[in-house]
Amino acid sequence: MRDAASGYMVRTMRTITALKLSEEGANAVLQAALEKARSFGVSVSIAVVDDGGHLMSFARMDGVELYTIAIAQAKGRGAALTRFPTGKKSPTGNERTDHHALAITLAAGTDSFVTIPGGAPIILDGHCLGAVGVSGAGEKDREIALSAARALETG
Repeated sequence: MRDAASGYMVRTMRTITALKLSEEGANAVLQAALEKARSFGVSVSIAVVDDGGHLMSFARMDGVELYTIAIAQAKGRGAALTRFPTGKKSPTGNERTDHHALAITLAAGTDSFVTIPGGAPIILDGHCLGAVGVSGAGEKDREIALSAARALETG
C-alpha cells in the first residue's frame, strides 16, 4: 500500500519501502558528469553519494587540483542531506547574503552543508536517491552536477 502523503510504499505501520541508489545507478550518474565535463573541455572531481551522503562512486579527471576531491564530496553530501542543490539560494528561493551563507555552513558543519554551487540531488519518482557533487570548473560545476543528476530519468 502507498502512503498518500509521502508516496512511500508502506509495508506495515512501522516500516516503508524506499528507492535506493545502486552501484550501476551511481556509475551512470558519474559517467554523465564525466561526459558533460568533457563537452565543456574542463577537468573536475566528481563524487556520487547515497541519500545519507556516503560516497558510492568517484572520479578525478587528469589535471584537476587535489583540493577539488574534498570539495566535490562536500557538495554531494550537502545536496543529499538537504535534498536541494548547493549554493547560496535557499529551498524557499531566497538568496542568502555571504554572511548568512557562511554562518549556516559553520553552524551545520562543513561536512553536511555547503553554499558553493556544484552539488545536486538525484531525484527519481519524487524520492531523493543521493546526490552528485562537482568541483574544479568554477561556474560550470553547477551545470555539470544538475545535468548528471538527471541521468537516471532517461533510463
